[in-house]
Amino acid sequence: MTTRRNFIQKSGLIAVTASLGTSPATTPMTFIHHVLFWAKNPGNEAEKTQLFKALKSLGTLPMIQSAHVGKPIVTDFDKPVTEASYSFSVVLVFDSAEKEKEYLYHPLHKKFIDDNKHLWGKVQVIDSEMI
Repeated sequence: MTTRRNFIQKSGLIAVTASLGTSPATTPMTFIHHVLFWAKNPGNEAEKTQLFKALKSLGTLPMIQSAHVGKPIVTDFDKPVTEASYSFSVVLVFDSAEKEKEYLYHPLHKKFIDDNKHLWGKVQVIDSEMI
C-alpha cells in the first residue's frame, strides 16, 4: 500500500534522479532530506526570488552529495494525491545520517535560517534513509 509519506519520499528520489540525469542504481542515495517551504507572502516575487536563491546556495555545502530545488508542477488534469500547495521543494542527498547532521549544524545552514526564516510561513521536513 502506498501512503502519502511513501509517495512523497519516492517523488523526492525521482526528482533527484532526474536532476542528476542518472538512474537510482548508479547514484547512491543513502539519506534523503526533503523539505517543503510555503512562502509567507506567495504573491511577493522579490521574497520568493530571495528564498529560491538562498535555497540554491545550500546545495554548495561540501557534505551534500547532490541537491535539487524545485517548485510544484501544475497540470491540467486532476491528481488528488499530489501535494502542490508549497512554494519550493528542496531535496538534499547525503551519504549518511551523520552527514545530514553535519549539514544541520553547519554555520551556513544556520545563517540561511536566520537570514530567511521571515520568508516562509510553514516548513515540512521529510527525512528518508535507504533500507
